[in-house]
Parts: sequence; structure tokens; C-alpha cells
Amino acid sequence: MIPSFDRDIRIRLAETLGGALGTAVGERAVHLPARHADASAHLPLGCDSALALSADYGSLWNAPLVSSVRLQNGWLLFAFSDALFDALVGQINASLPLPSDDGGAHALNHLLTLGRHGGEGCPALPSFRRALLEAVCANQSPAAYPRAERAAETLFHPIPPRERPALMDHCGAYARALARLLGGKR
Repeated sequence: MIPSFDRDIRIRLAETLGGALGTAVGERAVHLPARHADASAHLPLGCDSALALSADYGSLWNAPLVSSVRLQNGWLLFAFSDALFDALVGQINASLPLPSDDGGAHALNHLLTLGRHGGEGCPALPSFRRALLEAVCANQSPAAYPRAERAAETLFHPIPPRERPALMDHCGAYARALARLLGGKR
């Protein structure tokens, strides 16, 4: 059984948000990943947004969960902390086995090759953070797994070509975590 890392995040956000607002917030009210943020939740009608914006969202896996929250068109948009992404990579690598082969999947082959490099945690780059969240949520719908594969295949596209080799040397743990997530959901 694959641990539900996305559910852990949703539950923590929903519990904290519900406590701050004084109303029940279900875990399914938290969307992960969101279009313009790491996660989002619609602010319940009649609730004071200041309470949600100033809430202490605590920590998960011994790392601060949220680095910032903003309100846009009635939606709370959450940015996770860099430490949470690093902790998530560590949790995935400690919890799941590394696939023995790529099964013919290009994204998985790329990740297993990249995983031979050194480095710890998640590079603090938007494409890397998004790909990790997509992979964590790859079992949510039939369209989620191909979206996660695409995100993994295009990790380096926003990075200028001359900067890619130096970054590759620091992506080993991250790539192994993505490979574990995508290899376990094939």
C-alpha cells in the first residue's frame, strides 16, 4: 500500500483551517496542487479571511507546512515551505521502494538516471515543486498520472541549458522520490 502523502497534507490544512475559522472543513475542500499555488481552499461563506490568513498552520514531518497564504477571489492560496518539500522527499524515499526498472516509461527512465546523482531534498524551483506535487497526487484521477509524467519529463525546461548540469548534481534524492511515486502507480 502506497502512503497517502497528499492526504496527510490535506488533512493538516483542513484541520488547521477549520480550527481557525471555527467551522468544519473537510479534507476534500483542500485542492492539491492548485493552479496558481501549492494548495487552495475556498473560503467558506461568512468566514473572516483574516483568521485564515493569520492562522498558524504548524508543521508536518517536522517541517513548517506553509510559508505563506493569500486570498484571491474567495480562494485561500497556500505556498508550502521549502523545508516541507525537503521533508516530503525524505518521507517518500524512506517509505517506498525504488522501482527495479522503468517498464518502458520515458519519464521513469529519466528519473532513475537522474537519481544516480547526489543531493538531498527538493530543489527550490517552481517546476520541481510542481512535479513533486503532481506525482504525490498521481492516483487522484485517470488524468493525474499522465500529468505527473509530463511534469517529470519537463522538469528542466524552464532552466537555461548551461545551468542544467550543475543542478543535476543536486537532484538525486529528489529524482529517486519521484521515481518511487511514479513507479508505484504504473
